[in-house]
Amino acid sequence: MHVSIRPNSIADKPKVFDWLSRSNLTAEMLGPPKFPDNLAPTWEEFDEDYLDYYFDGSAPKKGRCFIIFFNELEVGQINYNPIDPLTKTTELDIWLSDKKYTGKGIGVKAIQLICKHIFDNLDCRKILIQPSARNPYAIKAYKKAGFIEQAEIPPDFELDYQDSVLLVLNNENAKTIFL
Repeated sequence: MHVSIRPNSIADKPKVFDWLSRSNLTAEMLGPPKFPDNLAPTWEEFDEDYLDYYFDGSAPKKGRCFIIFFNELEVGQINYNPIDPLTKTTELDIWLSDKKYTGKGIGVKAIQLICKHIFDNLDCRKILIQPSARNPYAIKAYKKAGFIEQAEIPPDFELDYQDSVLLVLNNENAKTIFL
């Protein structure tokens, strides 16, 4: 199994939106029946959240999206959000394009690749990810990637779900994972 990531381009933006809001995995993350409290975004909402710098690399400390490849096929997207200059913390988001790519370790490897990139290149010390408790497969994958569940929510941290599970990976802990 070969998993890699590459920075997205503006041309990837519609495809990444479709994978989030219109794939056979969308119901595992957003919208009814499982997530009536978190509807899938409209194109306008997505475009407002994922500004062009996520796709063109013009402001790497503000966030960046990457395409996930599995054996040279595009299978998903992973991104980090703005890096807080005081706490040197960022948050990840990840989604795959199709159910057929789940359960293969692709997400775990993609998370490890982006975390290594963030720690090595962006002066970041802590990475957060917050799946819903209703998505146990995601929680399991993030723990496999080295994240540890944290009960305490940082001040001013905005939860995505009413039942968000906060997981954390510190730069020091990551060094043992990426050896």
